[in-house]
Amino acid sequence: MFPTTQEQINPNLFKNNYQDISFFCGKAQPKENCCFQHIIGLPRHPSTLQQMGLMPYQTEFFNYTVNTKHNKFHVNKSRQIGFTEIVLRILAYHCFNKYAGHKIMIVAGTREKTTKKIMQRFAELFHNIPDAIVQSKTDLYIKLANGTEIEGFPSNSDAIRGDTKIAAIFIDEAAHFKLIDDSVVMNAIKPIVDTNKSDLYMISTPNGMRGFFYEIDKEANDYMKLKYNIHQAIGFIYTKADAERMLKDKTLDGEQEYLNQYTTTERSIFHLSDNSDEEYEAEIY
Repeated sequence: MFPTTQEQINPNLFKNNYQDISFFCGKAQPKENCCFQHIIGLPRHPSTLQQMGLMPYQTEFFNYTVNTKHNKFHVNKSRQIGFTEIVLRILAYHCFNKYAGHKIMIVAGTREKTTKKIMQRFAELFHNIPDAIVQSKTDLYIKLANGTEIEGFPSNSDAIRGDTKIAAIFIDEAAHFKLIDDSVVMNAIKPIVDTNKSDLYMISTPNGMRGFFYEIDKEANDYMKLKYNIHQAIGFIYTKADAERMLKDKTLDGEQEYLNQYTTTERSIFHLSDNSDEEYEAEIY
């Protein structure tokens, strides 16, 4: 999953004309500077670690982001289908296009450990183009050569409030914050989105019929609501037999984990604690 090849990469392109490169050329083998994905390195299969192209659902989702509108995405997704990965790749691409010179917020996990893991993966996307990053003063902050800033926050951070020039906010696993009342997260983010007309990427595997992720899905509102289940990854990450085996796994709620259904909360609300050390594991492909 880590980009390693430097072949056919022109570093000067990054500084001068990067915004003219397509997101993904659709080919397994690159031509010189054919697309952003080949420049930074294709994703790798989570089991074989072989490079693989983007899945059709991933390019479909990217196409929804290419506009000048104020986008608000609510994505109910299966676990382990590469959705966090594609959002990070989309954000990286737009750092040199629609979000260039602005700020991007990444909100992930209740604890800083999870946020750092997501930010580390984001930074790894620039492995092939290291001159892109001019400042990385903490594990939660990256500044690019074109002035774009990316900062990570845990969901319980007071620092989420009141920032400006925010072009996009990515909330990862939005249904799984380890908070008794997760409305405080949206109460902090909504004014930023409304004031800045920020794009909002809210993605998660469901976690019962509670919390702001569930409520937004069921209410009438202006979010673009999308669902991607385990079947979108068949033939790419999984075989049909793999998916059937995963759905039959009695240790997990397959309807919820893989088929977008809101069934039971992962933990009883009576056992939730804002001070617990438990954390929903961040998925990196």
